[in-house]
Amino acid sequence: MENIDSPVVPPPLVTEPEVTPPLPLGKPKGSSPIIPILFGVVFVVIISAVLAGLYYFARLKKEVADASPSPSPSIVASPSLEPSSTATSSASPKGSVKPSAAGSVKPSSTPKPTATPTPTPSTSPTPTPTPQTTTSTLDIRFGNPSAHVKQTYDDGSGDGRVINREFSSIQVGEFDEIKSTWSPKVTVCFHMVSNQNINGNQIGYNFTVNDKVTNEKSLSQYDKIEAGKTYDICHDVSTEIGAYKVQLNINNTRSLGESTYANNNARIDFKNLADNVPPNFTLAGPFNENDKGTCLRITYLQDNVTLESKLKVEHKVDVTDWASYSGTEYCFKGTTGSSHTYAVKVTDERGNKTEQTSTFNLF
Repeated sequence: MENIDSPVVPPPLVTEPEVTPPLPLGKPKGSSPIIPILFGVVFVVIISAVLAGLYYFARLKKEVADASPSPSPSIVASPSLEPSSTATSSASPKGSVKPSAAGSVKPSSTPKPTATPTPTPSTSPTPTPTPQTTTSTLDIRFGNPSAHVKQTYDDGSGDGRVINREFSSIQVGEFDEIKSTWSPKVTVCFHMVSNQNINGNQIGYNFTVNDKVTNEKSLSQYDKIEAGKTYDICHDVSTEIGAYKVQLNINNTRSLGESTYANNNARIDFKNLADNVPPNFTLAGPFNENDKGTCLRITYLQDNVTLESKLKVEHKVDVTDWASYSGTEYCFKGTTGSSHTYAVKVTDERGNKTEQTSTFNLF
């Protein structure tokens, strides 16, 4: 008989031990396979860039060599941004070549002339010397204005020579006659300029007045004519009355090889005008001079050019003819209250005349 008091224990359930669920498949983050892949890609790119660069420079070298008209290499002295058509003996691609230069390298359809080879190539390129500009051809010309003419005098006042009038070459000079005792002088000056330095004694000239040569010499008074400076060539001309044509011809013997002779002759015209101003005087009176009678006087006699001693004085009494007179006073004697006429005429050396007449009654 079974023991009812003992409970029947069922056999234990067979359970699988508790197992921790497995982690997701895959490696930890630190050991992800994507990094080696990226390194691989970068390595491939670098290798490709190096190969492409080597290929490019090899191709560039070939194109430059093909474009050169010279079979032998030469050294270019001056660096240039543009590719030279002349290949250099030591040319080799370098990592410092700028990419911008590559895009502009094209073989020219017209080859450039081969540069002259430098005997000893320099380690660093030196600039190509610039050809010197050829010195300009000698050219001697006149300034502007090319000349001027002036009249001067010394009136003894202590001021020395004074300019009376002056004209440039664009005017017609006209000078009034002045007193000969003032030593009047007419001077013509021409203004010369050269485009190069040259010794003065190398420049010859002739000076003509009314087509007659009055001076023919050189500019030896100037040791050196400096380029761009103006030099005066002056001469005194006659002060006699009349018209004058004055000319200066530079390099008259053509001893200097000038580039042009178009402006080697300058001219100026002027006139010395004869005095046309009549003398001046005052006929004063009549005066009652008692025993001398009724008198008239010639006073303040003068002229702008002719000296007083050179003036011609004439007088006329009533209806008589003109007669020379050297005095300054003339007196009448006769019936008191009678009418008379007295006239005086003064003439200067140029024929200018002044006449005055007085009609009066005797005292």
